[in-house]
Amino acid sequence: MNRSEHIINVANRLILEKGYSAFSYADVAAEIGIQKASIHYHFPSKANLVQNVVGRYRQEVRANLNKLNSLTDDPREKLEQYLSYWESCLRSRAMDICLCALLASEIPILPEEVIGEIRGHFRDLTDWLARLLRDAADKNRFAGDGEAIEETAHTILACVHGGMLASRTFNDAGQFDMVKKRMLPLIAAKTVTA
Repeated sequence: MNRSEHIINVANRLILEKGYSAFSYADVAAEIGIQKASIHYHFPSKANLVQNVVGRYRQEVRANLNKLNSLTDDPREKLEQYLSYWESCLRSRAMDICLCALLASEIPILPEEVIGEIRGHFRDLTDWLARLLRDAADKNRFAGDGEAIEETAHTILACVHGGMLASRTFNDAGQFDMVKKRMLPLIAAKTVTA
């Protein structure tokens, strides 16, 4: 791992622990054992560093969604795997939530370049969910109105991220179970024909 990747890793963890406003270059430098000037060499500003952290996070999420798409053609199974991923993260440590969900709560104080990355992440997820729901509708397995696919994709996004925040607030991963139970029935299970 090179120095800039190390800085991004530490910044990512500190953002998840403290939020944008409460972490600093000094925190990152102290943990890595370098001078703040070394961080400025790689990332001229805090905004630039966080933009890179979120940009890398978006790349990782897109890669994971592509991997999920390659594992199965079943839209319900994809949704279940997506929800189960977050359920597992929250069960192992209720603080493990989506980086962009956490940062979205700080939108009023974030620099525009970071806001753009966060919004891009949520657009990526909503687009993926909408494709998933369209696929379910094409297979006559979408429980909702075929006209409301975009709205349902946004609803799932809001419920998933709200469930993460509730789990973190109450330090209880069970809060997310309610989301999973409500979202999965949106896509009917595959029927097995004899």
